[in-house]
Amino acid sequence: MATLAVPCSDEDVADPNAVKVVTALDGRALYFSRATIPFDRDKSGLAAYRKHLGIYAYRKAALERFASLPPSPLERTEQLEQLRLLENGIGLYVADAPRDTIGVDTEEDLVRAAKALERQA
Repeated sequence: MATLAVPCSDEDVADPNAVKVVTALDGRALYFSRATIPFDRDKSGLAAYRKHLGIYAYRKAALERFASLPPSPLERTEQLEQLRLLENGIGLYVADAPRDTIGVDTEEDLVRAAKALERQA
């Protein structure tokens, strides 16, 4: 399975509605969280925060396996379905998207999306 991410804007870093992702050097997802990850303990400013876009690519067999698995403990804790994959050892690779999108999950998101559409009209 694969998914997309973009650099996280300053306003999204601490926003729990913007899901962050940390990857291994080969692009494999290590963890997704609503919290700010990685945690910049020493305030070095070197943390490269990435925002998950929630767009997936998968083979039919992978989707069937995912659907057959019960929700996992981390998935229930963070309310992030992709953690079910990671907890069950299913690789999820993260590619860079060319630009951010507006996910419409909250009323605030709906307002932002409407404004963006108005600017394009």
